[in-house]
Amino acid sequence: MNLMKHVSVVLVEPQDDINIGNALRASKNFGVEDLRLVNPAHADPRRILISAPRADESVARLGRFESLDEALKDSVMTVGLTARARSANWRVVDPEQAAIELIDEVQKGRRVSMIFGREDSGLPNSALDRCQAVVTIPTNPEYSSINLGQAVLLMVWEVARAARKAEAGALEATPAAPQLWHSEFEPAPLAGLTRMFEQAEETLRAVEFFKASSNDHIMRSLRSMFLRARLDTRELAIWHGIFKEVVAYIRRKGIEP
Repeated sequence: MNLMKHVSVVLVEPQDDINIGNALRASKNFGVEDLRLVNPAHADPRRILISAPRADESVARLGRFESLDEALKDSVMTVGLTARARSANWRVVDPEQAAIELIDEVQKGRRVSMIFGREDSGLPNSALDRCQAVVTIPTNPEYSSINLGQAVLLMVWEVARAARKAEAGALEATPAAPQLWHSEFEPAPLAGLTRMFEQAEETLRAVEFFKASSNDHIMRSLRSMFLRARLDTRELAIWHGIFKEVVAYIRRKGIEP
């Protein structure tokens, strides 16, 4: 089984086509053929090929998406790369641990994704909210900045290393690994989770749960909690149904949310 064929690299709003080429070249170096672009500034094939020579077929296969949700809809696990610590309560792991968890899912035939942000500002919080884990590459704190192509290279190398261990039967979960899915049902895809989060926000608004002008911090905590729980498809359907029924019940009582 070619494990790397189930791994996607997703670039969110890349600005420089040379960097896209570097990311494509790094991905191909380690067997990742699925590179997805979310709202790239240009993505001119001729410029991409400058830094990814002899990759014409791969450039032609580049996925282009208008939203991150669309790019991730078939993934069951996503990790986001960020260069700096954030205040939000995301689960943070190192590249090696992330690679082990990604390949654990890939071995079951499931698609996983690694997402990288734009060169000048990285990934926004809204993108990291869609990740089961956040990855920070340990670098020299006095000179920590690495470019997009380098970040992709380091991460896909780590995933490829885990894949080789898995193929040799030598991949072992580390103590830091969360409990992975042990269910008769498939893990909930990100597309379904996103719809459930939207329904949850509508429901909380309907019962006037939000008291402040912004509900971002509450929804971020809610998303983080559900992503850590790693719902399966049946559990997702139950929670989605609960949130939906609350709004329906309010309407049946003659109250318009």
